[in-house]
Amino acid sequence: MLKSMTGFGSAEYKDDACMMHIEIRSVNNRFLKIDSRLPDVLQTFENEIERPIREKIVRGTVLLNINYHSLKQESEYILNTDKLREYHKLLNDIKKEMGSRERVSINSLMLLPGIFLKGKKSPENADNILSLSVTLLNQALDKMLEMRAIEGKNLAKDIEQRKEFILSMLQKIEMRAPAVAQEYSKRLKNRAASLLAGTDIELTDSNLYREIAIFAERCDITEEINRLKSHLNQLHETLCSDEPTGRKIDFIVQEMFRETNTMCSKANDSILLKDLVDVKTEIEKIREQAFNIE
Repeated sequence: MLKSMTGFGSAEYKDDACMMHIEIRSVNNRFLKIDSRLPDVLQTFENEIERPIREKIVRGTVLLNINYHSLKQESEYILNTDKLREYHKLLNDIKKEMGSRERVSINSLMLLPGIFLKGKKSPENADNILSLSVTLLNQALDKMLEMRAIEGKNLAKDIEQRKEFILSMLQKIEMRAPAVAQEYSKRLKNRAASLLAGTDIELTDSNLYREIAIFAERCDITEEINRLKSHLNQLHETLCSDEPTGRKIDFIVQEMFRETNTMCSKANDSILLKDLVDVKTEIEKIREQAFNIE
């Protein structure tokens, strides 16, 4: 089944402890390129996170964005009770030495340096977060692949229609091709008769036939038509393949252009050229669609 390189998928998880949201999207690229934006806790697991993408996608630029937030309520500061006791004892000793009866205020002690320390968050379980991220990534990846498959089906339908149009044009070209030599024969005889009128020169039929045969050989496009039909058959078979086919279709389209250009150079006929231009236009549209195929 044909697959597009364009798609989008997302997945989300939330409980009392954390929240994670994953988005993955892909756009066209001749090769596979992954651009990951990960939270700090997952920075060291980039290869493990990207592995499912590399296993399921062959071509395209993949943009992966993972947002993770811990919902645990943790104090920003903690009380240094050891330092508080140390200050209290020190001030009481000084009071005794000075004979002071002033009470030591807890509020005043709280303002002294070192009483409050910056809190340290409890270490997060990186393995559990990694496991969650891979699970959600696979869910989002499946959604994106489903979208790529639907778009690929539409691309295949469009290319198949253009292939059928080219085949119908080739039938017209095949019917027209023999008439080109016949019309040239008539023009050649009429022109020769006009040029030799009033002279004693006679042009033998053998000379005319030889000239007509050379022209017919030079304008014969039978071989190119057969090769182009063969490429169209290969294109149809490729569209039905389950393997990634974008590069193969691109190659087939190049060969189709090659045969059509050769026919254009050989076709000494305005009607044939018009039909061949229509064929080239359809091939160009197929090539544009091939840019979107994985």
